[in-house]
Amino acid sequence: MALSTELLHAKPRTAAGTRACRLLRTGGQVPAVVYGRQVAPEAIQVSHEELDDAIHRRARMFELEVGQHKEVVLLREVQYDAFGSEILHADFVRVAMDEAITLTVPIQLKGAPKVEHAVLQQPLGQVEIECLPKDIPDAIVAMVAEMKLGDTLKVSQLEPAPGVKILTDPEVIVATLTAIEEEVVAPAAAPVEGAVAEPEVIGRKAAEEGEEAEEGEEEKPKEKKKE
Repeated sequence: MALSTELLHAKPRTAAGTRACRLLRTGGQVPAVVYGRQVAPEAIQVSHEELDDAIHRRARMFELEVGQHKEVVLLREVQYDAFGSEILHADFVRVAMDEAITLTVPIQLKGAPKVEHAVLQQPLGQVEIECLPKDIPDAIVAMVAEMKLGDTLKVSQLEPAPGVKILTDPEVIVATLTAIEEEVVAPAAAPVEGAVAEPEVIGRKAAEEGEEAEEGEEEKPKEKKKE
């Protein structure tokens, strides 16, 4: 399914710098920039609530309205705070509906392999593609229900929609189905037949300490007998 274009309202942004951007965020606005198509970059601000809602709907292409001017843009990058909850900045790039663009889209695994004691892993979560703006997919879907134990799915095996070209290395592995390694518990060592455990001698340590003490004492000279 191709991405739909949503309307996004914006205003020109005149103030720059860290303090000005912080004040914008406090007021519920997100500092942003729109660039591309050999036009000078333009600093703008958009509603945090409006942009956040659009992102949660997985919207990426917008009809950006700045005053009386409208243009089609693609959401290229979003910067979040350390907690991933607040949008700090957004980058939009101008696009033409009749010109191909490059961007990354997620890979969505669909189906569940019917293999017991196996784990499905996905080392690659997105691919770079090239297509017209109207053909941008929400995701590249990969069917994995028929995978067998030991199978690997590579980029070359992905099937993009018509008009979409995958640019990522075709040999990169997307998913693997491997056996779950069971933990092997080593058996306890059996006692050697005929071996007798030496009993602990109570008082041995004290006796040995006493012997060492006696050896450490200097030998007293013997008294001579009186004649």
